[in-house]
Amino acid sequence: MEVLNRLLDWLYYDCVAPLFQLAGRLLSLIFIQPLVMLHVPLWLHVICIAVFTACFSFFLRRLLGVEQKVKHFNALFVEKRRRQQDLQLISDKYSREALYRVTDDELNSDFNTYLAHHYARYVTVYMLPLFLVLAWLNTVFSEAVILAGTGHAFVLTVPANRFGVPGMSVTSIFLLTYVFCLIIGFQILRRKSRQAKGENGSLSS
Repeated sequence: MEVLNRLLDWLYYDCVAPLFQLAGRLLSLIFIQPLVMLHVPLWLHVICIAVFTACFSFFLRRLLGVEQKVKHFNALFVEKRRRQQDLQLISDKYSREALYRVTDDELNSDFNTYLAHHYARYVTVYMLPLFLVLAWLNTVFSEAVILAGTGHAFVLTVPANRFGVPGMSVTSIFLLTYVFCLIIGFQILRRKSRQAKGENGSLSS
């Protein structure tokens, strides 16, 4: 057990931690320093990084071929479902029920496998970039940095309101911008999908 703990400590402190530190320095050099030199406000700085993170998520989505995998599974599932319905043509009741149970189990297994892969891609495409960038961003824009840059504990103060919210933090601005960009991105993807279907329909007619 002690050997395992030493191995895990070595992996984290000597491999994982330096790698994340190097990535954080590179990100700061690329995305933080130029905007700081341009005297960009902190809130706009956070928004810009959130927009980039959303674009990176859609890049990962395209790189992993999420759309193609979903279409491929749907086509296979519909075809297997159609073949299962053809079992109704079998006259023997017991053979028909046995084959139906086998195909039903196969469909359930395929769907469960697809669902597991789908959630794994969801975490990789959306959740992982979100948490990693947000953790890095809260390190870069720590409370001391925010106080030095704005004079108060919030990145952006808001007028007095009935909700009692005095201001917005790095996390709140980042999450709102990230989710808003994802919504816009999905709307664009749906519009492109509808246009593609309309073009295919006009060509086939």
